[in-house]
Amino acid sequence: MLAEDPDTIAKLKVEAAELTKAKKESQAPISLNLTVSDISSPNDVVPSFRFGHALIKQLWSVLGLDKFFIESCGKRNASAVSQALFYLVAHRCAEPSSIHASASEQTSYAGINPLGIDVLYDVLDVLSNQKDVVIRHLADFFEKKTNRKGPEAYYDVTTYAFESTRWGELRMFGFSKDHKNNEVQVVMGLLLDNNGIPITYELFPGNTMDQSTLTQSVENLKNLYRLDKITVVADRGLNSGSNLEYLCKGGHDFVISYTLKRSPDAFKELVWKGEGWQEAIDSDGKLTFRSKVVEQSLEVKVPIVQDEIPTEKKRGRPKKYNHETIPVKIHLTWSAKRAEKDRSDRERMLERLRKRLDKPYQLKAAIKRGCNQFLQMEIDTEDWKLDEAKIAEAARYDGYYAVITNNLDLSTEQVSRIYGGLWKIEESFRILKTDLRARPVFVWNDEHIKGHFAMCFISLCMLRYAQYLLEEVGGKSISAAQIMQAIQDPLVLVQGDYPNNVVTPTRISQVYLDLATILKLPQLKTHMTLTKFRSCTKLDLTKSLI
Repeated sequence: MLAEDPDTIAKLKVEAAELTKAKKESQAPISLNLTVSDISSPNDVVPSFRFGHALIKQLWSVLGLDKFFIESCGKRNASAVSQALFYLVAHRCAEPSSIHASASEQTSYAGINPLGIDVLYDVLDVLSNQKDVVIRHLADFFEKKTNRKGPEAYYDVTTYAFESTRWGELRMFGFSKDHKNNEVQVVMGLLLDNNGIPITYELFPGNTMDQSTLTQSVENLKNLYRLDKITVVADRGLNSGSNLEYLCKGGHDFVISYTLKRSPDAFKELVWKGEGWQEAIDSDGKLTFRSKVVEQSLEVKVPIVQDEIPTEKKRGRPKKYNHETIPVKIHLTWSAKRAEKDRSDRERMLERLRKRLDKPYQLKAAIKRGCNQFLQMEIDTEDWKLDEAKIAEAARYDGYYAVITNNLDLSTEQVSRIYGGLWKIEESFRILKTDLRARPVFVWNDEHIKGHFAMCFISLCMLRYAQYLLEEVGGKSISAAQIMQAIQDPLVLVQGDYPNNVVTPTRISQVYLDLATILKLPQLKTHMTLTKFRSCTKLDLTKSLI
């Protein structure tokens, strides 16, 4: 360096002095002259604004959604549309509510230019129209930035109710998983990756059965990633003959739970036989785990399509199903821990049942449901007692679990690992329904309904990706509720007269600080100028003050 420039040392000293001066100035006390006056109206108090959505703004930027929506929404006011979309997602991640309630709270969020409620409703149409390209944009990002395993996808279905009986194209009466059978609903099929981050989703009319949603969702996934082979992981509710036949004929794999209690007697005998089990013994000589693999030809009933129905009429009832066989492996496992849990759960049910045996009117209200399955009863009398035979039969299955797959090369350990991730989709539905309050739905026309669920999908992606970052980079397992609390809580107090205000952040959690560090947001100060606050949060408070 000296050979190229003899003054290098002098220049470096000047640069170091400037850096030292800037650091001292950033830590120097801020002088503030405050007047003392009476509080006679709400406007006389020191203003405060929420700023936890700075995390969502940074995620929004990292995911490239700001530029994406401006370029793809096709509106003349593209910038306002992008801003409205960001605000709705930020509000959904902080304090989810209806569009009307969200509109009324815009002024309490730092750096938000209030928009008309008509603009906020209008962007739902944008989300509805852009749903597929938004999903592809997010899929491309997560494929590059996470350890997403494309061929594996966890699938499940749930329902979302409206507080209404007014039906439409999507809003229909159907079987409600939330026991809201007197309200119209929509059905959502959701696909997650191995990290619990959503891949894609599909909406169906509220009267759609679970089993008929899988094929369309898998086709969407194939097109999204241009995959020839997918491993679909689902619970027993998706275990229909037509679904399994569709997956096999398409060259895909499935890993689905298998119900032992409802299996054929011949298969149950294989469970109770002692041959073929591999066992694990602990240091005290106690059996803790055992596993067994059984090869089977699974017979499935596949509905006959219209083209296959013979034109020539025959006597008797027309044939509705074809029977086909699929070679599979059923992986059986037993664990002492699961057996203890099953026994404990059953004992709690029986204890509740014993307390109600002297109140037959309560039992008659839910015959054969839940714990009442263990009753022997005469409907017309009150001579009811526990069915010891059924209790003993149920106890035989304590600790056992079975998973079925058509991938004959997978080991029991691999199958258990793949199927073990299914809890993430159940948790995601809970986050959508409980934390993000995707239901009840407060919009009514179909385009707004589709836009509402697209907004909830983006919000779920945000929270799940934040969880992924905190675990992969920060080494911490944080719930979605804790992240939402970290977004909701932070407040900033703004003292003094504009433009010489002093900004004081408060109510900041460790989750906020950890996520801000991972997202490379500059460190907050206890007291800051408006310029410094904008640098640390990317939020312009002057929009809120002027």
